[in-house]
Amino acid sequence: MRQFLIALFAALALPTLAATVSVDMSIPGFSSPESVVVSGDDVFVSNVGVKLEPYAKDGDGFIARLDRDGKVKALHWVDGLDAPKGMVAVNGVLYVCDIDRVFGYRIRDGKQVFKLDLAATGAKFLNAFTLYDNRHLLLSSTDLNKVFVIDVAGKGYDELKFDTPPNGPNGMKKVGNRLIIVDWGSDNQPNGKVRTYLLGGYAAKLEKTFTPDPAGYFDGVVSLGGNRWLVSNWVKFAPAGILQLIDARTGRITLASGKLNVAGPADIFLDDQRKLWVPGMMEGKVYRMSLRW
Repeated sequence: MRQFLIALFAALALPTLAATVSVDMSIPGFSSPESVVVSGDDVFVSNVGVKLEPYAKDGDGFIARLDRDGKVKALHWVDGLDAPKGMVAVNGVLYVCDIDRVFGYRIRDGKQVFKLDLAATGAKFLNAFTLYDNRHLLLSSTDLNKVFVIDVAGKGYDELKFDTPPNGPNGMKKVGNRLIIVDWGSDNQPNGKVRTYLLGGYAAKLEKTFTPDPAGYFDGVVSLGGNRWLVSNWVKFAPAGILQLIDARTGRITLASGKLNVAGPADIFLDDQRKLWVPGMMEGKVYRMSLRW
């Protein structure tokens, strides 16, 4: 009895782990939207193309530019890409990965100011960015189980060295010396995991591995502070996508409450007003949601 009471009191002492989302608006008219980035008053959306063909070099990919109220400023702000996916905004430049290349566009006028070809690495599915520091970006390659370090000043790249590589690395987020990576998984099975690594230079040491329930295909991740992370999970290729909250300290995993029903929740973004932007990749929509935690 004494051990039971100790365990019960310990459980009650854990902080509440909960998050609630509510849809403010759904914005239609996109073509397989994959990633959303908010920078200043602008919202950028990468579009893989009319057909969801993430490997196809068909020239039908583009980047749309909106305002925070969902009004489209320029549907084809940048055109002529193949299958653009992850993006990140740094120092007035929007960087985007496109199959095996990285481009940078000056936000004030859309001029291309950066290009880096990674085809020599064998990468064919460059996927998501996170900021390493003011000069370097981390970029996942889902097909190679690798993460590249992109030097935006020197226009070169290196490779992050893992003691335990991820399995189909997709979304990433770096906070301090901790890097969280969500896996898409392998063999077209819903077997993705969520992993945290400790960084030392360009070396990444596995800290913890989480297997959320339900399992699935994990795509995006944002930090909620306090070692808490919100991840997007396709679950299956249907309007059944979910958001899951992970406490990396305690290992607790909960389902975000609220109506979601997004087909293909891809690379999510949390802005400075606690608005969560969720691309519905399979339905051609972008959702803006209020998030409470």
